[in-house]
Amino acid sequence: MNIESHYAFYGSLRRGMKLYEQYKSGLNYRYSFWLPNFKLYSLGSYPCAIKTDGLSNRILIEIMQITDPKIEKEIFDLEVEAGYQYEEVIIHNTSIGIFLYQDAANYPLVHHGDWVKFFC
Repeated sequence: MNIESHYAFYGSLRRGMKLYEQYKSGLNYRYSFWLPNFKLYSLGSYPCAIKTDGLSNRILIEIMQITDPKIEKEIFDLEVEAGYQYEEVIIHNTSIGIFLYQDAANYPLVHHGDWVKFFC
């Protein structure tokens, strides 16, 4: 888990989405950011992101600080059990936790990198 409880959410934990509504009492939105070198794919109801080498590849993330340790653990366990792997990225000199897939397999690409735009 992230030492400062800062996480990058790109899918169902973004504002207005299903899991955000479930956990919003413990989430403090900080800012949105286009994260370069990542691609977004659709798993159906949820997305997955993977690292890439292409600078033109990017995904829209929302940086949240999780203010409730119980909610932080629930989200962490939920993501890991769903097959995501925890990693950290540096944004504005801050270490941010992010949950990624290692392989996109044959999942459909979300070309514009914005899950909310794609899903809604």
